[in-house]
Amino acid sequence: MKIETKLTFNNMKKNIKRTIYTTISIALCTFLIITTILVATSISTGFQESIASKYNDYHFVIKNIDIDDFNKIKDKSYISQIYLQENDEGQLYEINNLPNSFQIDSGINVYIKYDNIRRTSDYTNDILKTLNYSIIDVQKNCELNTKLLNASGLIDVSIGLKKYTSDVPNCQVRLNFTYVLDIMFIIILLVFSILSIIILYNAFLITINERKKEYAVLNSVGATESQILKMTFLENIIIGIMGIIIGFLLSVLGSTIILRMLNNILEPANYHFGLVLDIKYMMLSLVIMIINIYLASLIPSVKASSTSIMQGIKNNKQIKFKKNNSIFEKVLPIEGKIALKNSKRNKNKYRIITILFVICMTSYITMTTYINYEKVAEDLMDEYDIDAEIDFSGDSNQYYKSILDNYASLSGEKIEYFEYKKMGVYALVEPEDALIANRRYADSMAFPIVIIGLDDKIYNDYIVDLNANNGDYIIYNNITEKDGEGELVYRYDNVFKTNYKFNLKIICRRIGEYDKESYTEENEIIDDKSLRENFVLTEKLPTGFKEIKNTEDITIFTNMNTFNNIDEKMDIHSKEQSHIVVWYYNNESTTGEFLRIKCDNVIGLSDYIENLNKKQDNYIHAHYYSLDNQEKIIYTNVLQLILQTIISTIIIIGIISSINIINASLCEREEEFKTLSRLGATNENINKILIYENIYIFIKATIISTILSIPIIYLIIKYMKNVIVLDKILIPYASIGLFILLLLVISMAIAIYSTKFIKEE
Repeated sequence: MKIETKLTFNNMKKNIKRTIYTTISIALCTFLIITTILVATSISTGFQESIASKYNDYHFVIKNIDIDDFNKIKDKSYISQIYLQENDEGQLYEINNLPNSFQIDSGINVYIKYDNIRRTSDYTNDILKTLNYSIIDVQKNCELNTKLLNASGLIDVSIGLKKYTSDVPNCQVRLNFTYVLDIMFIIILLVFSILSIIILYNAFLITINERKKEYAVLNSVGATESQILKMTFLENIIIGIMGIIIGFLLSVLGSTIILRMLNNILEPANYHFGLVLDIKYMMLSLVIMIINIYLASLIPSVKASSTSIMQGIKNNKQIKFKKNNSIFEKVLPIEGKIALKNSKRNKNKYRIITILFVICMTSYITMTTYINYEKVAEDLMDEYDIDAEIDFSGDSNQYYKSILDNYASLSGEKIEYFEYKKMGVYALVEPEDALIANRRYADSMAFPIVIIGLDDKIYNDYIVDLNANNGDYIIYNNITEKDGEGELVYRYDNVFKTNYKFNLKIICRRIGEYDKESYTEENEIIDDKSLRENFVLTEKLPTGFKEIKNTEDITIFTNMNTFNNIDEKMDIHSKEQSHIVVWYYNNESTTGEFLRIKCDNVIGLSDYIENLNKKQDNYIHAHYYSLDNQEKIIYTNVLQLILQTIISTIIIIGIISSINIINASLCEREEEFKTLSRLGATNENINKILIYENIYIFIKATIISTILSIPIIYLIIKYMKNVIVLDKILIPYASIGLFILLLLVISMAIAIYSTKFIKEE
């Protein structure tokens, strides 16, 4: 065994505590890097296995397309795959693998997969433009694979009107998170690599500083710089191998725990992410860690090998500084002056602490701000406080109630339901200025409203909550307007002025000679009594109607008696005027009758109803909201969990590293504290010095963090303006202030505790 190797092992045994700390530091950094890569690759692989199977990877569907229209779009460069279907019940076939019996005629359905899911809205709009489809054509024949798109990060994708006044369809996406995880992955690796280099650099530097006298003695007895450099590198390699092995084992355990947490969130959507150990990503992790260890150990090792004998023994290179008496220094008390000089004498150590605090503060400020905006954006999603809905229009509600009761009896699960009715009408308001003018109704005071009739229990609970009277109709005084091309912008508007007397009249819109170029229109009053005076404006919603907060339509809630009166008048008017075209707000039918359902297991309920539909002719029209909506809610929950985990990890690493640096620095200054004590400094004086040092570091770190955070927050706000228009900035000032204060208190507590420990030693 060579002399350098023997000395290396002796040094490691002699300084076992420092060896253990350095190994733990490398293990922690390895854990961060490998865990990040493991979790990312496991999620990506699990996602592809869950939703990207052979025939459900399409993005857009066009049904009942004729051969001429199909030929117009089939060769679009951005289409990576086309599946064809002869009818709605038929099998899907790849266009290049059609059976001989397949006939491409006017009745085929086309399932389109794009080459870039992030540009779904652009590609879809190009297809609609090529086919010259109207909004009616889209509603009849076109569908987006919203489940796949939501799960991929395109939240709230829909095809609506390009403008309220036009018939041009436009595919829009409100939240585009398709690139967020990729950017986050790169940023996380970059931040964790920087943190790793700082942590390891600090660990190696402290180790070498503690051994400078040993290296100087070796120099004095003939050891060359090359030999000392070999010793330090060999020690770093040995410790690095041990740390990487320990870190890898910890990362497997940590990744398993994180994936289990994600699986708990994703359980309702039947997603499951298993741990994936991909050799190419393991090699990537290993390369990143080797580079980090090399970069972190390079400068300390070179310093150790080039330290002169006298400087190594005195160990005073780091305490040289230029004298600079600033005005700030002159006004400080003696403890403050000493603290300022100490910070200048120990620039390297304090610079590292400052960088760590800057990383912690900047990460916390920017990520909590983004999470704040993302939570508000999440609230705009169509959230439901029910699980399903059955449409029983024209049938007996008792039949459907018996089905639900029977399911509850057979399954043993709790199920709740209530009945409501809904109709869409047009209305006028008097006086006109009671309606707050907005872009949608600026040209006409005839506006659409949705009237919902509640059953007795829901209605009575609602008016009690609002302190209203029986018979009052309740106006939900908020609408959410959507606008924009490509990406939706949400704006919030009140509907009517508060503390203002007004009346509503239900009307029909009579159409005369109608064609696409011109038509005549008249408004005829159907009912001017039912919605008169006894109203309550509110921003509260009744139980079971949470999704209405994100609708564009004015919604009025009434009891069943008022609803039935309005419905009867509209029915009579419709029969009397059957010879002309009459537009109500909902063109298909005047009244819809529904049961809203809350249950323990919506998947079990959907399977039960599906089996009934297969066995009987009376088809049950059910809609499962919690199944349809869960992908986008889950996606944002996962995103928030990842961001919060990143914040917590960075903070923990920063604090632990800062504690070690502060502790090691104070241990090196033991003689300094003893000298101050001999000169008459009390424990209180020394503690004040340390407090001033920490305040100085924190002021510097806070200023730098603020400067770095401003452009990042600006980009966050600029992006979120494409999602939601707010009249306030959602920076969590209180939590940021508390976090910075907490960091300051922790650092001062550690500093004061370390000096106490030194004195006891």
